[in-house]
Amino acid sequence: MSGRTIAVDFDGTVTEMDLLDTIARDFGDPVVYQEVDDGLDEGTMPLREVITREFEPVTAPLEEVVQWELDNVRVRDGFRDFVELAREQGWRLVIVSSGFHELIEPILEREGVDVELHANRVDPSTDGWRVQWVYDATCDSCGESCKRSIVQELAGDDELVYIGDGYSDRCAAEASDKVFATRGLADYLDEKGISYERFDDFHDVVRGLAA
Repeated sequence: MSGRTIAVDFDGTVTEMDLLDTIARDFGDPVVYQEVDDGLDEGTMPLREVITREFEPVTAPLEEVVQWELDNVRVRDGFRDFVELAREQGWRLVIVSSGFHELIEPILEREGVDVELHANRVDPSTDGWRVQWVYDATCDSCGESCKRSIVQELAGDDELVYIGDGYSDRCAAEASDKVFATRGLADYLDEKGISYERFDDFHDVVRGLAA
């Protein structure tokens, strides 16, 4: 290994709330949201279909949704310190998200943080938001449209550190050398018997990386 690459999920990891879930539910159709969320939990619906379907009922202008998130979405404590540590140490830091550039970039700009970003895009049409996918349709390991291949490609021969909280992080976390997890991802790794470090904020991550 020649260095360290740190891949960080955004929704529910960098941010305290899961931005995608909240927008799909509150700006879309809560009935559709619950239907596809149940399908994901029950294993009957892949993540790609879930995100596509739950955003089809969202018709609000992008500017309105961005203003809402800027007013309401908070990042986890210590995020800027974490970004600064990575820069000082010469580690490659990337955000890998199943969400959208159009919703992530305004938060990063508000926080004054410049981080390499890999995410999907969205066409915020007034007759329904349409997801523009950048990840492959299926992963050789999990069969989902997931982040595993891109984080492995980004890391190359580096040590790969993954930080996440949810369903979309599972496969990438399993492929990583070191994992920081919270909420649903931590529960999943517990069930699988996979080693990780639990975190509540990025101060915990900074301490874990320093150790």
